[in-house]
Amino acid sequence: MISFFRRIFSSKLGLFLTFCFIGLIAFAFATADVTSSGTFGGVTGSGTAVKIGDSKLTTSELGQSVNNAFRNEQRQNTGLDLKTYINGGGFDSVLDRLINSFAIADFGTKYGMAAGKRLVDGEIANIGAFQGADGQFSEENFRRALQQQGLNETQLRDDFTRNLLADQLLTTAGFGAAVPQKLVVPYASLLLESREGQIATVPSVAFIDNKKPAKAALEAFYAKNASRYTIPERRTIRYALFEKSRFNDKIKPTEKEIAGYYNLNKPRYAASETRNLNQVIVPTEAAAKALVAKINGGTSLDQAAKSVGLSAAEVGSISKADFANSASQAVANAAFAVRPGAIAGPAQSALGWHIVKVEAVKQIPARPLDQVRTEIVNELTRSKIEEAMAELTVRLEDEFADGSTLSDVAKAEKLKVESTPALLANGQNPNDQNYRPIPEMERILPIAFAVEADSEPQIVEIIPGQQYAAVDVDDITEAAPPPLAQIEQLVTRDYMLDQGSKKAKAVADKIAKAVSGGTSLAKAIADAGVKLPNPERISATRADLARQSQQGQVPPPLSLMFSMAQGTAKSLAAPRDQGWFVVVLDKLNRGDASKRDDLLTATKTQFKQVFGNEYTAQFIEAMKADIGVKRNEDSLAALKNQLLGGN
Repeated sequence: MISFFRRIFSSKLGLFLTFCFIGLIAFAFATADVTSSGTFGGVTGSGTAVKIGDSKLTTSELGQSVNNAFRNEQRQNTGLDLKTYINGGGFDSVLDRLINSFAIADFGTKYGMAAGKRLVDGEIANIGAFQGADGQFSEENFRRALQQQGLNETQLRDDFTRNLLADQLLTTAGFGAAVPQKLVVPYASLLLESREGQIATVPSVAFIDNKKPAKAALEAFYAKNASRYTIPERRTIRYALFEKSRFNDKIKPTEKEIAGYYNLNKPRYAASETRNLNQVIVPTEAAAKALVAKINGGTSLDQAAKSVGLSAAEVGSISKADFANSASQAVANAAFAVRPGAIAGPAQSALGWHIVKVEAVKQIPARPLDQVRTEIVNELTRSKIEEAMAELTVRLEDEFADGSTLSDVAKAEKLKVESTPALLANGQNPNDQNYRPIPEMERILPIAFAVEADSEPQIVEIIPGQQYAAVDVDDITEAAPPPLAQIEQLVTRDYMLDQGSKKAKAVADKIAKAVSGGTSLAKAIADAGVKLPNPERISATRADLARQSQQGQVPPPLSLMFSMAQGTAKSLAAPRDQGWFVVVLDKLNRGDASKRDDLLTATKTQFKQVFGNEYTAQFIEAMKADIGVKRNEDSLAALKNQLLGGN
């Protein structure tokens, strides 16, 4: 249902929906791999692209954001190239989103709103790319990510501040939108509308001339449809895998380190005692003393607790220090001063007065160094190997930054360098359909396709703390169609289908015209003079159409049938020049939702969301008008031209 209404209002909501998810920094980092290096397209300079209030959006910032957005889209659609992305509106979409972000933040600042440092810190700490293997914020990862993305901390904080201000301002903009019932009923009734019709197919193969096409005609067709055969950008990747296990036989702790670790952790190995405890906590000392007297008189701890509406809690086996931390030192002293089976207390903690029964006592003797040597060696070895692995990755990154090649580093570190064939961004080899990349490529490919051709090698974390790869892009094959000679058979087939499709269109148009003039579909097909498949009868409701639309499975002829007048026929092209459809609408059955409270309620809810989005979009426009937006069209045109590969 929501897809149906979104289509109705798409022209009004474009601005808002491009901005709605206030995730600019997630957009710039999480979806563009903060571990990538540099930007694609060689954007240089940092002139002002747009002045928004007191802020300036530079061409450098805009170019970087466009490249990040393009790379994110390219991961979903490996056939996408930068030129297609920009010409398809990608550049303008990113520009609008950034202008909105700056405008909202400037408007909020102008009228006294703020996003505090602690709030920004919290948002930054929640970004996965800035977290270490333990899931906590890592200063090292944070600095490395900023450096690789070409940002500084001030830029990052400014981005988060703008987003937080937007979150505060936009949340209530569309809240409580009212929807008139007179508007809800007609649209709810549309979902109950049903249509019945027929679909005739006019296939291109019925009109194909099997004579071999002329070379000039084939070349002209290929040139006109080159994008159909374009192979997306491919990259040859050289990589060297290395794991933590490489240090297993190289790192052993010294006797001095073992003794030092033992002395540093002597309390862990000293003699200790744990006690299995049960306890009852009461609010006053008088009540506690009365309960102790009852227990000393022969009543069990459980029964005594139940007599005053409480229950005994099992503490379990615990040391004196741990019990002092969970209760109080006074309670722990009392509990560890009596013999097994005795009652300790009452003693006070912040929770109240404790009566503790000692169920059992376990004495743990001291453990000398010889007894725990293996345990200490394992702990020290693990820690030293982790430290060595971290030092290795940092050292390799530094060497790459200083100009060392992958081959240089691999030779020095005794790593084996492997090379892939020219791969697409999804890991497929267009020249070998049976090729399967190694599992590690799932982490390597996004980085390899994010860096520029002349970028230094990258260190990619495959398994956190366990396995890494040194990665270099050896060769980049730009997106381009192959030579005609290589795919001449395929192009010849498509050319013949194209020619057949043109003839099929003429027949389909003739049939549609006849049916719209009152001729039955069967007679119009018979009069066409070509043997065609029998037409197919179809029927559906708008609710069916909306449901299929949400799943992305609406057949184009069915969609067309719901935009036609009763008793008319229209022709529609089939995909890939396969032929044409003739769609006939025989009957339209109007719906009535006036007594369908469930449908009316659902439709009203959807409209509230649509109205709220519209109010939010208008609020953004009002903020932009209030603070002023001045675009530098010359700079914007120059940047777009540069991204497209122009001078």
